[in-house]
Amino acid sequence: PYGKLKEEELPEMEKGEAVAVKEIKLLQKETLPPKRYTPASIVNDLAKRNLGTKATRANIIDTLFQRGYILGDQAIQATDLGIKTISTLEKYSPTILDEEMTRTFEEEMDKISEQDKDKDAYFEHEKKVLSKVLGEFKQNEAHIGKDLAFAKIEGDEKESNIGDCPKCDGSLNIRRGKYGQFVACKNYPECKTTFKLPGNALVKSANKKCEACGYPMLKLIRKGKKPQEVCLNHDCPTKKQEGEPDKAINEKIDKKC
Repeated sequence: PYGKLKEEELPEMEKGEAVAVKEIKLLQKETLPPKRYTPASIVNDLAKRNLGTKATRANIIDTLFQRGYILGDQAIQATDLGIKTISTLEKYSPTILDEEMTRTFEEEMDKISEQDKDKDAYFEHEKKVLSKVLGEFKQNEAHIGKDLAFAKIEGDEKESNIGDCPKCDGSLNIRRGKYGQFVACKNYPECKTTFKLPGNALVKSANKKCEACGYPMLKLIRKGKKPQEVCLNHDCPTKKQEGEPDKAINEKIDKKC
């Protein structure tokens, strides 16, 4: 309603009349996907849908991160575990995902706090609703647990995968041992390829290979610092320090340590 549109009346034309074409443009465009959620936009969306309260919405987002359902610093995306959790509940217990039920609970609780509703009658009604929902969940508990356990194993395996092993056709995965985290080939003990990892950072795959040596790249995340990408290969040319000797290890270098 606020756009300024200029209308032009076309001249009268008859069937079969030739029209002079001044210009033809071929435009190739693609539909852009919607922007990903951020923590702030999720909180705003919850408020618009009247889900949760001002005090609980931030905790909801934090719980999603802690349980591994979502990830991302700014642009948030759902993990495989998060997607599988939703699809499993939709299959075995769809009522538990009903926004309208949750919204009604919130609204009724607000009325009780404002003393506009009899709490005993409300609790009796909601007890019946929740008993039905939990009964449905309990009935399919074994199926839900099995599907989510499989999704968790798959998610952990995918999250720990760093890339292809340089020595065989296996894959490299992050493992935790007696002395902390390290990277090892999935084909162990046939392939005993291993790499050390720094113990003072959260290590994830950078999902790309080093341009210098072709080994997988790692993303190191340290608290309060910008994420750093490094090559997994300790002998990578990119890690050679200035002044480091190429051949003669004992060669004297005119540079302070």
